Parts: sequence; C-alpha cells; structure tokens
Amino acid sequence: MPDMLRPPERDRLISYLDRQLALTVRLGGTEAVALRETTARLPTADWCWTAQTAAALEVLALPGLQPRWAGLAGRLGGFLAAMGETGVLLDRAAAPGCAVDSIDPRDFRVLTGTHEFTGDLSRGIVRQEALGRPGGREWHHTGHLVEFRLGRQNHCLDVEDSIARFGLVPQPDGVVLFHESELRVPAGLLKRLRPVGTLRYEYAIRAADPRMRLRVSLQAAPGTTLQEVRLTTAVDEMAGGGRPVGRIALRAEGRLRTLPLEVTGDQPANLHSGAADSLHVVEDGPPGQAAGLHVAFCSPERLRTVKLVAKHDRPHWLLCRYQAARLPAGAVLAVEEERLMTAGTLAGSEPAYAGLLAGPGRLDGRDPGFTADAGAALNAVALLLAQGVAPGGTDWRLWFDRHLAGFFSAMAGVEADAAPAPLLPARVALRPLCFALLALDVLPGPTPAQQAWQAAGLDALLAAQAEDGAFAEADGAVGLDGHAAALLALARLAARRPDARVSAALRRGLGALRLGAAEGGSQPQPLLRGAEDCHWSVRPALLMRAMAALGLAADAGGLTLDAAAEEARQTLLDACFRLLRGRIRSLDGDLEVLTAPNTTEGNAATQPVLLLAMLSPDEAALGRVDAGMAEQP
Repeated sequence: MPDMLRPPERDRLISYLDRQLALTVRLGGTEAVALRETTARLPTADWCWTAQTAAALEVLALPGLQPRWAGLAGRLGGFLAAMGETGVLLDRAAAPGCAVDSIDPRDFRVLTGTHEFTGDLSRGIVRQEALGRPGGREWHHTGHLVEFRLGRQNHCLDVEDSIARFGLVPQPDGVVLFHESELRVPAGLLKRLRPVGTLRYEYAIRAADPRMRLRVSLQAAPGTTLQEVRLTTAVDEMAGGGRPVGRIALRAEGRLRTLPLEVTGDQPANLHSGAADSLHVVEDGPPGQAAGLHVAFCSPERLRTVKLVAKHDRPHWLLCRYQAARLPAGAVLAVEEERLMTAGTLAGSEPAYAGLLAGPGRLDGRDPGFTADAGAALNAVALLLAQGVAPGGTDWRLWFDRHLAGFFSAMAGVEADAAPAPLLPARVALRPLCFALLALDVLPGPTPAQQAWQAAGLDALLAAQAEDGAFAEADGAVGLDGHAAALLALARLAARRPDARVSAALRRGLGALRLGAAEGGSQPQPLLRGAEDCHWSVRPALLMRAMAALGLAADAGGLTLDAAAEEARQTLLDACFRLLRGRIRSLDGDLEVLTAPNTTEGNAATQPVLLLAMLSPDEAALGRVDAGMAEQP
C-alpha cells in the first residue's frame, strides 16, 4: 500500500510529537526526553508513558525518516533505555510529590507522584492504589495482630480494636500516618484490665520515594516484662476485588522460593519460617495489568513466620510475624519494612524488584509499575536494531533480550531465566503480545529461545480466537484494538511464511468485522460484535493498519481471500481512513489527530498510531519498500 500522506503532511504530524509533546524529564541524576500525555490542561498532561514514547520510536524507525528525525529518535531512545535499566521495564515518568488532599485522620487522602493512600486511622485502615490505573487493586495495609505471654497466660490481641491515638504528621519529605494502641489484658482475681504496653504503627509516605516505610514499635509498660513477643505486619482483603493472587515468592539467603498458594479453610497456613530478605505478592493476570506488592524485611533476623489465610479458597490475609524472646519493662521492640506497590508486575523477576527495594535511587522520577504495553517497546527496539540505527550509549541487544525474556516468562508463569514454556491464557493481553510478536518478526538473528517464545506466543494468540472469529482478552472481553492488533500480527507472520492455521484465523477474524452506523452518527464505521468501537481514534487507526497488512499477506501468497473478503477488507480500510481524515486539525503549523470526534485535543497515544496507519511500516518491516522515502508531489 502506498503511503497515504504526502511528505509535508507527514512531517507536520511528526513535528507535533517534537514541538507539542516532547518533554524533558528528570530520571534520577540524568535528564531524558519523552512524550507527555497531552497538550490539554489536565492534571495528567505531563505524564510520560513508556509505551507511548515507544510507539513514536516505531514511527521514527522508518528508513526514510531517519535522516531528518534522528535527533528526536535519539532523545526518545534515551528515555526508553532509562526506563528499562532497572531490569523491569517501568511504566512512566513520575515527578516527585506528596500532597495531603484530606487531613481528616478518619477519612484521609494522600497523593504522591505514583500512588494514592486513603483510609481511617481510627480503625487502623490504610489503603493504597496506583495512580493512572483506574479499576486496579487496592492493597490494605491492615489486619495486624500482637501476641505475647504474661506470666503463664498467652495473649493475642487485634491491633485495630485497641487504637487510642491516631493522626497524620507532616514531614519535610512527606507525611507519616500513625495509629497507637494501648494494650490491656485481664489480671488478678477480679480480671481488671491491666496496661501492659503501647503499640505504634507508622506509615511513612515520601515525596521522592515510591516505597512506603512501615515501622512497628512495642514498648512494655513500667513494671511489666513480656515474654515470647510476636509483632505482626499484615496485608488484608486480598481476596476481595481485583484478580486472585497468583504468586507469592520469598527471597532468603540470596535464593528465591515460590510459596504454596493451596490454602483452604480459615486457619493460617505457615508458608515460611525463619529469616528472609524480601516477599513478593503478584496477581494472576497479564504482566502489564497484574498488581504486585513487594516487601523488604529491614529486620530480617527477627522474622519468625509468614502465614496465609484463605477466603473462598483464595489468598486473603497475609501475616508476617516478628519475634523477641523477652521484652523487659520500659524496653522497646521495633521492626521495619519497606513496601513497594506496583501496578503492572513482572512475575518471575523478583530479584529485580528486590533490587528496587534495596536501591530506591533507581526509581527516582519513575513509577515502579511494569509498562502496560511491553510489546510496543520491544517492537520499537527490534526495528532500531534491524535498521542498525539504535541510539548509542546503550547495549540495545542486551536490553531487548533481557526484557523479552522477562515478559514472556511472566506470561508463561516461569522464572525469568527459565526455558520457554506455553503461555498461560490468564496472563495474556492481546495488544502487548501481538507487538512482541512483531518485534520477533523483525529482530535480526533471534536466538533459539526467542524463536521458541515466538512459537508459544503464536499458539496463545490463535487460542484467543473465539468461535465467531473475534479475538478475546484473558477475561473474555472483546475490543476492536485487541482484535486489530491480532490481525496485524498474524498478517505480518503470514506475509513472511505461509501457515494454514494463521491464514484460517485471519479469514475468520476478517469475517467477524462488519460496517455499520454508529449510534447518533451517520458515518459508517467498523463494528465488532455490534459494539461502537471507533469512538477513540486509536482503534480505527490500528484497524486500518491491520487491513493494509492483510493485503500484504495476500500479495505474498500467505493468505487467500475470495472476492467478497477482499472487498470487505478494502471497504473497512477505506472506512477507517474516512473516519480519521476528519479528526485531523492544524495546530500552530503542526497537524494534530484528535483523540475522538467530540474532543478538542490529541495525545501521545493517538498521534503515532495514526502515522503508522497512513505510512508503510509493515512494507518496510518486510523489506518491500523503503517506507517514508517517497517524495510525492
């Protein structure tokens, strides 16, 4: 397919990325350039997402664009390199900050550059969730217990039932939340309550550190010596909301061990005994969507056990118990943890998260979550490697190999350095997987392991197709963007080497689409299962590219389309083009693609996808044309 943009229009669309969206951000002690989310006046306007910058790099990897836009490509490449230098491909840049939105300790709200904290300190409730990931899991840092022996009597008290004081304490670098309990137990013949100690929980939230420091201290009352003391730090409500926990791993003595999750009933099951370095809890879901909680034990020698309680046969309540044989009168026992919440988590890469817990400077200016679309980043780097124009200063092949192995291993449910294995359906998200397959399609000199991962990914993608031809996500949801990404990846593979399974899936996938009228609109648009899917401009742009790729596969002999199917493909492509053409406007000499027909601004998620739809990226990847080179009149 010839480019659908004349060079002047193409360059004005790219200039929008450079002049309107490019933003300098600080990542630790260095500066990098990324694409901010939008030019609109929104609270998130200056957020810079890894996947969106990577999509722009895919555009700039087109051969004909390199001479003019090499400088911008190099600057964006520096950002991508920095976001992957920790061993986990991080989600976005995040400026430091800590704002107390509500100071009421019974209904507090604290916002940092990466997380939101809410709760009621009078009841010991501290909830945490990630910013920028709507509908994600809340982690509940609550459910604590304290145990001790006084004389011959053993006691186990619920911390939240005895809170006497609570509040928020501003700090130069953030805020400390606290609740304090006065521990009392029955004593003497009359069983009067006797004070035996003061127990304090502090949650330190810092502006420039996405970790939360939890400190627990117990001071024995005057004249009271406590024996066999057990302090507990807990995570509660894990079974409610979100995906089920799919993995709990623990590092002890430098070795990583996966802990059993087959826990039933309401009695605590002992997962581990003795000292440990860190604990990692991850949801069972696609890497870019699975929430995680990572705990560094700052007092490892005091750790006694890690226990788990199930609810409805799902992990629900996790308890880390610390011990002291004796606490004399007036003495203080204190333990500390660093807790890191990640929205998007790379299961199997716990050593990398342990490194982030130990060296938080590597997270300066960065959200700790794993990127929602690792495939986009892998594809951009693979294209740069294939063109031989990867920006200097980074071993990009090493970068690619490490992140590809981590991504596929997480989807397969194995350790990051394990041999390739089949992907787990619950761990697969269509778009990231499809763009990872595109990356492997162009990667020069793939290793045998990478070829095996490509085969496993193809199997998983084909298995995601429903009987009606639509490609479905892990939770059964069907959307035009995921469906289009699947058609694009399969068409590229079919154009490279014919495969009967792939061509059959492509024909069924094309047959699942139809043209219809949008609700409240007169312009026909592509529909999948009758849903109005073309509201957001990203979707018809991605589908337009997929339809062009189907034509490439047919031209190469990897796909046979009868006359009706070919007409449907061309009709869908033309409909997407007409929808998108009306959503482009001039802005200060540049061209901006509106995110939707009823909006007044574009963004970094939309602009690169439209450019790729209207240029010839897949012809270039297949070596058919020197995309972007033609200078049409």
